[in-house]
Amino acid sequence: MASRCLAVLATVDPLPVMTSVVEKVIPMLSISNDDHSRRGAVETIAVILEKMKINIVPYIFFLVVPLMGRMSDQKTDIRVLATHTFADLIQLMPLDGGISNTPQLGPQLILLKATQKEFLEQLFNPSAIGDYKVPVPINAELRSYQQSGVNWLAFLNKYKLHGMLCDDMGLGKTLQSICILAGDHYYRQQKYKETKQEDCAPLPSLVICPPTLTGHWV
Repeated sequence: MASRCLAVLATVDPLPVMTSVVEKVIPMLSISNDDHSRRGAVETIAVILEKMKINIVPYIFFLVVPLMGRMSDQKTDIRVLATHTFADLIQLMPLDGGISNTPQLGPQLILLKATQKEFLEQLFNPSAIGDYKVPVPINAELRSYQQSGVNWLAFLNKYKLHGMLCDDMGLGKTLQSICILAGDHYYRQQKYKETKQEDCAPLPSLVICPPTLTGHWV
């Protein structure tokens, strides 16, 4: 009911409603231990899209990227709704090219929109992703293709997406995985020390590997 009320308000006065969605609803998509919050956030976006239709175009980039992270949600209903909503939004994206940033959009929203556009450009052109610097000592030197793999994993991790390394055997998938996991644990720990936010609290990582590789991990 609340999401439908919000959607109706968005058709009347979209800017304050969508600003509120970006600031308060979108962060709920990242609460991994609260299914209700993630489900409510996805439903809200879906209903707003249903009501606003083409009028949602100026705000698409604020919604598409966060929704991608929920397309692999552990809950089937959240995953399915996020995927369908993403598919509907992505069809409207080409229309954004004909809409400039009107004076109505505040500087923070304009900056966020540019950031999300940059993400999509890097998603479709991985060579545009900058080198990821591992923040902890790693007793190894990455080859160029391994650095590219780490860059891709860091990019996915930054936006809470999932992916797979599919290099042939012996090309260093374990090393690349160690680099990104070590970096993620380090940054989560640092951010938690600074903010005490629950969504960045240190978490363990589960590594499943053949016995021949356990020596690399322990």
